Amino acid sequence: MAASSGPAGVGGAGPSGFAFDSGLEIKTRSVEQTLLPLVSQITTLINHKDNTKKSDKTLQAIQRVGQAVNLAVGRFVKVGEAIANENWDLKEEINVACIEAKQAGETIAALTDISSLNHTESDGQITIFTDKTGVIKAARLLLSSVTKVLLLADQVVIKQIITSRNKRIIIYNLRKNS
Repeated sequence: MAASSGPAGVGGAGPSGFAFDSGLEIKTRSVEQTLLPLVSQITTLINHKDNTKKSDKTLQAIQRVGQAVNLAVGRFVKVGEAIANENWDLKEEINVACIEAKQAGETIAALTDISSLNHTESDGQITIFTDKTGVIKAARLLLSSVTKVLLLADQVVIKQIITSRNKRIIIYNLRKNS
């Protein structure tokens, strides 16, 4: 994945408030690598067989994946909120993305919850009409909001690197002129 400075001109401030050179493009695999397990779990949820009769074992597996996604998102959101609290310039953007991620995780967990199902057929199968469209919409929102948080967190790291570099340059120039 790549993050670029977008429409900000040379020396201009981007949407997050700090300046980027318009030619700067930061290629990062950290976002992609972080999203892989989440994408894998969501793919598992979405690609389960579309037949309306599912065994209890299959439904329990779907529910476990939905719960695992929600728990992982909850932990992720806590970290995102901590980053937001330490970086006031990005706080609002990060918090909005965290709220979206949390809502999407909760929606996925709710849509995969089988505790309210009591429709057992004579063959031991449970008839369920899962809201696959709802899971897909929640998954898209989840991936989008998690990606936003990761990119904003990358901006925080970049800002810290630039600040550190600038401090070293100032210290070097002070020593050189002494």
